[in-house]
Amino acid sequence: MSQTPRPTRSEQRDLARAKARELREQRAKGDKRKRALITTGVTLAIIGVVAGVTFAIFNFASNSSNTTENAKKVPANVTKLGGVILGEGLLPATPAQVSSATRIVIYQDYQCPICKLFEDPNSAQIRKWVDSGLATVEYHPISFLDGQSLNNYSSRAANAALCVANSQPQNFFDVNAALYAKQPDENTAGPSDTAIKDTMRAAGAEVNDEINTCIDQKRYSKFLELRTSEAFSQPAVSGKAVPTGTPYILVNGKVYDWGGVYADLINPGRFAQFFAAHQTK
Repeated sequence: MSQTPRPTRSEQRDLARAKARELREQRAKGDKRKRALITTGVTLAIIGVVAGVTFAIFNFASNSSNTTENAKKVPANVTKLGGVILGEGLLPATPAQVSSATRIVIYQDYQCPICKLFEDPNSAQIRKWVDSGLATVEYHPISFLDGQSLNNYSSRAANAALCVANSQPQNFFDVNAALYAKQPDENTAGPSDTAIKDTMRAAGAEVNDEINTCIDQKRYSKFLELRTSEAFSQPAVSGKAVPTGTPYILVNGKVYDWGGVYADLINPGRFAQFFAAHQTK
């Protein structure tokens, strides 16, 4: 049996009040901690949302800026209608050369297998005619066959070609031929941008900072889009009819009509006869 005296009613009330005060203080401290955590969490959440919105706005602005800038980009050494004109020495043709030499015009898509059928066997004789000053050749790289590639080879290759025309036109003829040599089969993945650069380098182009940036940014994508639309909506340069596909080839304004016979398209002798029949005398 305990010998401790029993607290009086007054003492019990005082103890109860003290306990209640202690509990209130503990609860207050707990609520304060909760409020601090909630405030911190809300603050961090707001910071996260603001950062996310800022990042999204920055990306949108950056992408919009790139799109806007690309819309303004026009390659040097290229006509308003997208033609890369080469003359004697395989260099950019002068107006005098264009007016006095036999004018070859070729509308082409680097993903187009029929373009390759024409390019591969005819490239050597076209080089000879142009290099000697007998002819000028006006290439119109367009891009409408990205749907036949798993990684948009058509537009990427055309953009890369225009990058060369812009800063290294003396290398355009060889790069043009090399891109066809590496043409992927339809409905497959074409060479990556890195592989395209390797192809250009092997063809004699210098893959410097300018070329790298031009290819990586797809600088002339909008220019190509507009030129492709124009190519199929207005008469071909030097001709009277609207191109119906690629390759679309003219010699002094006369369309090279191979009649859908591939044997004629791939026969350089057949094209040489057509060239001779329509060349500038």
